[in-house]
Amino acid sequence: MLLTSSLALIADEIDVLGRQASGRTQAIQIQSATYYPGRLNVIENGLLLSEGLTSRIIARAGSNVQLDTRRRRRSKQVAHALPDYGATFPDPREGNEGGWIYTSNSENKTSGAGGVGAFTFNARGHLIKYKRVLMNTTSNCGGGTTPWGAYISCEEKPNGLIYQVDPTGVRPSQVITMGRETKGGLFESFAYYNKNLLAPQFFATEDSSTGVVRRFIPDTPDWGDPWSILTGTGSVDYLLVDPTTMTFRWTTDLAAARMNANTHFPNTEGIDRRQQQLYFVTKVFKSMFILNLETYTYTNVTTDNGDFDGQPDQVIGMLGKTDKAFRQEGWLFFTEDGGPNAGIFARNTQGEFYTILGHTNAELPNDETTGLSFSPDGKHMYFALQLAGLTYDISRLDGLPFYARTLNIKYHDTTRS
Repeated sequence: MLLTSSLALIADEIDVLGRQASGRTQAIQIQSATYYPGRLNVIENGLLLSEGLTSRIIARAGSNVQLDTRRRRRSKQVAHALPDYGATFPDPREGNEGGWIYTSNSENKTSGAGGVGAFTFNARGHLIKYKRVLMNTTSNCGGGTTPWGAYISCEEKPNGLIYQVDPTGVRPSQVITMGRETKGGLFESFAYYNKNLLAPQFFATEDSSTGVVRRFIPDTPDWGDPWSILTGTGSVDYLLVDPTTMTFRWTTDLAAARMNANTHFPNTEGIDRRQQQLYFVTKVFKSMFILNLETYTYTNVTTDNGDFDGQPDQVIGMLGKTDKAFRQEGWLFFTEDGGPNAGIFARNTQGEFYTILGHTNAELPNDETTGLSFSPDGKHMYFALQLAGLTYDISRLDGLPFYARTLNIKYHDTTRS
């Protein structure tokens, strides 16, 4: 089933020795753990936490961000509203070696009020800067990342566009080529497959009843200047699935693709890739498609059978031990899109379900946990409560990491916009 296959997939990919941003491996230090997932007895900052976790609020929507500097300065810009999808990147800039940047979308639907905020941390996990790195956009919901360290932010609105964003804010943001051929769309998420560097593939989903899964292949990808790859010329085609043969193909016939999407996978949202497998979710049928990009075959599994409690957001895999004998301790993390159970959850390989944390705000019972991502050193877990406008930094009191990877298969409940 979905849980078993996802855990096996993610566990196979995770480097159980851990990897630092520099690419060097470092053995996980084995020490006494004090973290007990599911033992919810810590109330802190509006959260109900598992024992052994601690939290801090790093941003409140509409307020200047308190920085971890000697003078306790605040950011010049206020934190963005309605935080959504997020991702973390090593900071490539001189002077912040070992640091990282957490980027976060704003799903503000007021025209021009969306965008992307970027939180910069130093190597010790101290927040040293907050800056808006994309502005004057609307309803930035999902997104993705690129091999060259760009953050992709998707507008989910009529005629919305897809933006390539520099997490550092040094390069100006750009509208990518994909999506322009249909004069925009209700875009959700982004993924890539670059096994063939001469013909890398980039994918995007669209949250509408006839929204297609589209693919962009650049004409002449310049890996010497990778930031130009998504903004140059190339071909765009669209997914067609055949449930009788469980195969798929790509077509330039947009009308046929829209009809196919409406029949088999309307309202696609989260999309991600692991090895040659491309994952995307359709929220209407509450199912996940898994496309093999090498064999052109696919499988389709339900997400409404208890594996995700009906509304999966991002999925995280984690191994807490280096020895293969402890592989049974692998974890599958996910968040919920909303409702009374919004929080961060996990299942282990035995199928046991744990609540890692929840929220205690009775005034916002239907809040949504969003933006789940981990620092490069694995010791900080970031997420937000969207309606409350709070962005959190979660860590373990024992100092051990959450070594994890994200599978971005978010979708929203059909009762929510």
